[in-house]
Amino acid sequence: MENNTAPNNGKRMATEAELQGNAVIYAALCYVCPLWLIGLLASPEKDSAFVKNHVNCGILLSIAGVASGVIAGILALIPVVGWILAGLVPVALLVVAILGIVAAVQKEYFTIFGLADKLQIIK
Repeated sequence: MENNTAPNNGKRMATEAELQGNAVIYAALCYVCPLWLIGLLASPEKDSAFVKNHVNCGILLSIAGVASGVIAGILALIPVVGWILAGLVPVALLVVAILGIVAAVQKEYFTIFGLADKLQIIK
């Protein structure tokens, strides 16, 4: 069975072969910052393309979290407007993490704003 895109509004779905064992659980854990290491190193399903996709997104989300922390710190120096923007940055990352968890549970591949396909850390 090939990865199909028709049944789910153009979203790439995982095949049954990619969902061996606890692949969905390991994929969902990747969006909790350091837990992508479990999917990368410890899970028996670490060779699954589905788990690798979500590990890659988890790594990118972690990098974005560190970078946004620096940016939020700089923005916090600007009175009122900077404080508001600095508060919105972590909320935006939380929303992306929740979207990734939902995609993993629904057995869909996920890309963070289309970047995960272009910036593949895990191949």
